[in-house]
Amino acid sequence: MGYVEVGEKIYIIGDPIAQDGLNCNPYLLIDEGEGILFDPGSVLDFSIVLENLKELIDIRKISHVILHHQDPDFCSAVPLLEKEGLNAQIVTTWKCQTLIRYYGIHSPYYLIEEHEMKLQLKSGRNLSFILTPYLHFAGAFVTYDEKTRSLFSSDLFGSFSYNPTLYADDHYMDKMLSFHEHYMPSNAVLRPVMELLSLYKIDTIFPQHGSIIKEQVYQYIDALKSLECGSLLTPVKQNLMLAGGFTMIFNEVYQRMTSIFPSAEVEEVFNSVEGLEFDDQKVITGYRQDWSLIWNSIFKQIESMRGMVWLGVLYPFVSHLCAVFDLQLPEVFNKSLGDVFLENERLKQINISMDQTIKATNNKLLKCPITGLYNENFFDSLLLNEFDNEDWRELGTLVFIGIDDFADYLIQFGNQEEQIVLSNLAYLLKEDFGENAVYRMDLPDFAIYIKGFTRQEIIEKLEKLRVKIKKGDYFLGKVTISAGIAFPSEIDLNSNSSEIAVNQYESLAFERLRTAQLTGKNKICFEGDKEIHAVSKGKVLIADTDITNVMLLKSYFEDADLEVMTTDNGIEAKEMAIENLPDVIVSEIILHRLDGFSLREEILNNSTTKDIKTIFLSFKKDETSVKRAIQMGVTHYLSKPFLLAELLGIVESLVQDGKKWN
Repeated sequence: MGYVEVGEKIYIIGDPIAQDGLNCNPYLLIDEGEGILFDPGSVLDFSIVLENLKELIDIRKISHVILHHQDPDFCSAVPLLEKEGLNAQIVTTWKCQTLIRYYGIHSPYYLIEEHEMKLQLKSGRNLSFILTPYLHFAGAFVTYDEKTRSLFSSDLFGSFSYNPTLYADDHYMDKMLSFHEHYMPSNAVLRPVMELLSLYKIDTIFPQHGSIIKEQVYQYIDALKSLECGSLLTPVKQNLMLAGGFTMIFNEVYQRMTSIFPSAEVEEVFNSVEGLEFDDQKVITGYRQDWSLIWNSIFKQIESMRGMVWLGVLYPFVSHLCAVFDLQLPEVFNKSLGDVFLENERLKQINISMDQTIKATNNKLLKCPITGLYNENFFDSLLLNEFDNEDWRELGTLVFIGIDDFADYLIQFGNQEEQIVLSNLAYLLKEDFGENAVYRMDLPDFAIYIKGFTRQEIIEKLEKLRVKIKKGDYFLGKVTISAGIAFPSEIDLNSNSSEIAVNQYESLAFERLRTAQLTGKNKICFEGDKEIHAVSKGKVLIADTDITNVMLLKSYFEDADLEVMTTDNGIEAKEMAIENLPDVIVSEIILHRLDGFSLREEILNNSTTKDIKTIFLSFKKDETSVKRAIQMGVTHYLSKPFLLAELLGIVESLVQDGKKWN
């Protein structure tokens, strides 16, 4: 089998045959003749990858090779490609680079941290990079193609592939969950990244292992967001008899196995187990022996007929079932998988015991253990009850609150900060809105449901809270929030059911929250998608090639409640000015593609931007350049180094002058 086009000029070029249940998917993106190669694979399938590459593109036209982390199944083919004429930049993180170089790669590196987490192709097409630390390597990341809304997801969303399909089928969810149960460290690491990805518009996911996901993308994101994985889990206990008894347990194992392994081989295993009863659809309907004999027999037969690989794949799933329903781990795991699994089981039992001791109350099911707030399940039930009993005049206002860039914050300060941030925010919310009005959600982070306030009063209260959080000293680092508000008068109460009305209400608030976060963050959205309300003194565009200076100014201006846009080239600065109409442009003279003077001339020659004020900020300042600036209407020309307070004062003065005339 050769290459397959799986998107707009996106090709899968690897070996479709899985190696021991794991297939690798190198991808090639061709953009106006320029090639971008994603995770080209290992030495095992190099000949197939090379043959497919040569049919699609001259290898010398590959400009970049993106390596999402350092494992050999991603990277070991690169030196072989170099021998075939590859002359490209290696796109990765600095943490990955420190290990990747040991493959003997000679190509230059493009470190994404040094390029604002982006790569612009020759056509102007942008690829954005999103860090996914410890999923499953410290320096791991994924790539988002803005043009096709595609996510090249590395190990995330991958699966075991004993019966692989090109595109995700009905069994893929279980395959994916099984893979992540093995390779991802914990939900605390996985969830923030999934919350971040849910904010992107994603049409297709291209994982490096497993199948391509083209339908119900966000269903897979939500599944990983809630997946409990890693070696120390604290599952919520369930009553086995209420859940369906041992027949349900046997079917759970059977269904998980058929989703991962060839169905005929799974059937052969279960047919060899005495005492199980099946119907015509191969569903287990009962059993004729002691359940524990059958339970142990199933896994003895797996060991005997399929070997250790199958047992190893199933272990996280089976051990989780045992923890949830208080079952004994099948004997074969203790005997066959050795001291490592035994130690993990011992640690799990210790953790479970502690959980039972500390949290043996009904609040465990109703409240968030971190914040003490009622959780999402309780909140949804409350809304359903409200809609069953009230008309819209009696309903409360719904607010969804999200912590901006929370995943990035945890990457910078560590996952241990998650509890501190959530607890402190919960305290601030309860202080402003009352304890009974605030709820802890999975996504977004918090909800407020409140009565007795006018529309304007709620908006003002949220704005005061937003500013207090932004300027306060409550956290280790800088934290901002965004919010989406839905009002009861906006809901159609003539829906066929309360569930539909509640869903409409929550969807409206959530979409407004997403709008606020996708259009700049630190904002409150309470009307249509384009009506964003935020306390902002004005908008500033910074054009400078000095990244350190740009980041310093951006942080300083944002602390003064100015909305900031940045770029390092004059052409883009002109386009951003036309689209966003900033109040002030702070520009270096020396820029990429179009210098500061030419940028100012372009601004003056456009009727929509001619009134935008410009400040020059440059090492290049002499009598000639100052005269030229004055002739172009630039009255403020500062030389580097400069005083931040002086520059901020000039910017704020120009912003206010512009507002007076407007």
